[in-house]
Amino acid sequence: MISAKIMSVGPDAISKKDALAILFDETATPDLKNIAIIQAIDDQKHQKFALKKGGKIKIGKTEYQINFVGSLVNNNLQMIGHTTLEFKPVPEKPLESAIYLTPNQFPEFKVGEEIMYM
Repeated sequence: MISAKIMSVGPDAISKKDALAILFDETATPDLKNIAIIQAIDDQKHQKFALKKGGKIKIGKTEYQINFVGSLVNNNLQMIGHTTLEFKPVPEKPLESAIYLTPNQFPEFKVGEEIMYM
């Protein structure tokens, strides 16, 4: 299990109609910080991300089931804390940088809350 803390939510980061959230770590550029949720991942360089279908992600108090993990996700999370969380069914051609989650209910992203990768 790897935990992260939400450090900031960019002014253009939340688009509930698109049902997705873009995450980066604190190395994100100012432009990315405007459209992303910035997370500080505990001990990022020493823990290996190994997310896969059937795993879970907990955002605040809400737990989500992982339905798909793109081929770029684990490495991107490891290197720059980046992924896109998609709160919708897995499409025919899913994004390789995305994690698709159920329930398809968009969470509240609050500064100071934890994201748990399980």
